[in-house]
Amino acid sequence: MNDVLSANVKPQKQQNLEYKIFQQKCDRLLQEDEIRFAGLINSMGRLVAGGFKKGISPLEDDAERQKMYMELALRVSMRMEFDYSLGKVKYSASRREKSVMMSFPINNTVLLISAESDVDIDNTAKKIMKLCGLS
Repeated sequence: MNDVLSANVKPQKQQNLEYKIFQQKCDRLLQEDEIRFAGLINSMGRLVAGGFKKGISPLEDDAERQKMYMELALRVSMRMEFDYSLGKVKYSASRREKSVMMSFPINNTVLLISAESDVDIDNTAKKIMKLCGLS
C-alpha cells in the first residue's frame, strides 16, 4: 500500500523544478501588456509560482486573494467530475467589471490569469496556451 501512496506523491526536487519552470512561464506571461497577474495555484489553493506584474496594485487584500485561490482550486477539482462525458476543460473565464479572470487546469494545479477588463478572451486564452505549451 505504501507503494501506491508514494507513486502519487512527486519527489520534492521534481515538484520544485516544475514550480521553477512555471515561475519562468508566469514571468513571460507578465510581459504581455494585458496581463495583470499570472500565478500557479496548487490543489490546496496556495500560490506556488508567479504573482502580479510590477507596478500593478491588487484589487483584493491578501485574505481575499487566498480565499479566491482556495475557491478556484475547489471549483477546478469539481469540474473534473464531468471530464469523462464532456471532455477536459481547456480553460474557464469570467469577465468582471474591473478585470477578466481566466483559469487553465494543469494536472493537479491551476494557472490563474487576471487580465485587463477589455481583453478579447478567446485570443488571450490562445496566446496563453501557446506561450505555456498547453495547446
